[in-house]
Amino acid sequence: MRALLLLLLAGAAQAETLFEYGRQCAEQIAEIPAFNCMAGEEIPITVDGKPVPTDKAPQSCDRPSLLPQADAQSQCVPGSRALVLRDDKTAQISAICRKQVARPAGSWLFDEINVISHSLKDGKTCWFTAKAKAPLSAGAGIDGRAVPSPSTLKRPAVPADKLWQTPHQVAWSQPACVTCHDSGPFMYSPYIAQTTQLPGDPFGFYEPKAIGEDFKKAWAKLHAFGITTRGNTCTACHRMGNMNSCQVAMKQSTGNAPQEGGDEWSKRFPQSHWMSPGNLHSQTQWDEQFSESLKKLAACCENPQGAGCRIVEYGPKGALPKR
Repeated sequence: MRALLLLLLAGAAQAETLFEYGRQCAEQIAEIPAFNCMAGEEIPITVDGKPVPTDKAPQSCDRPSLLPQADAQSQCVPGSRALVLRDDKTAQISAICRKQVARPAGSWLFDEINVISHSLKDGKTCWFTAKAKAPLSAGAGIDGRAVPSPSTLKRPAVPADKLWQTPHQVAWSQPACVTCHDSGPFMYSPYIAQTTQLPGDPFGFYEPKAIGEDFKKAWAKLHAFGITTRGNTCTACHRMGNMNSCQVAMKQSTGNAPQEGGDEWSKRFPQSHWMSPGNLHSQTQWDEQFSESLKKLAACCENPQGAGCRIVEYGPKGALPKR
């Protein structure tokens, strides 16, 4: 019994607090400012090109959110907002304030807030999440008008841990952040691309679990790396991650798998083929430019050690291909 108690006490002593994790992120990347979600750019929800009323949540839409949201009314809830808090030569900080329940226009209540802080110098990345208490409802949620910093060198006057989840909660949540963010810290999708609020670092350094003991432990067996082939037209613009990007996003972005919550409009070319962005060619032209590269990538996703496949590591020493 005494040994078990000592083990539990040791585990508790090792658990990082939000302040401890946030302070490391501030020191090694940048301090995240407090912010107002309402200052962010609203992410449009449309059906056949027509805006959806803010207090309605259709079951399908033109550009649904790709984030799995089990408690949401659908993947097409209006009113979410995105904002870039910093984007310069040293650091990028992006926030998204999500609504999973439809609310009247102008409502400052949100159901989830996510922040990603990323160093352009060495790729270190920090992850923060806040979630409203269940059950979700239109009349309750997170007040997005004064969101405290989760990453500060001084203890805030308003305790941030009253809002933000602990590092342990974020690191051990499923799916793990890095399984979807396996190509880099910021994910492109037609949903978020409707705004101007998406930092870009497609070939930069990336170390998703370099900060925080909980993240190092929880993601110890998750090794994110890029996959490519010589002369590949897809990876000429961005990396292809070995996890969700290979298994899901690559198929969704090339018309080979439906997006959850996507309507019939979203399944027709060219919107069904949202990689490469802004590609307005005919499907015949798209196939000529990308189909062979896509086949090679799919084969390498199945077997990264296969003939012609090259693995790209993301570490601070440089994203150089192996083989």
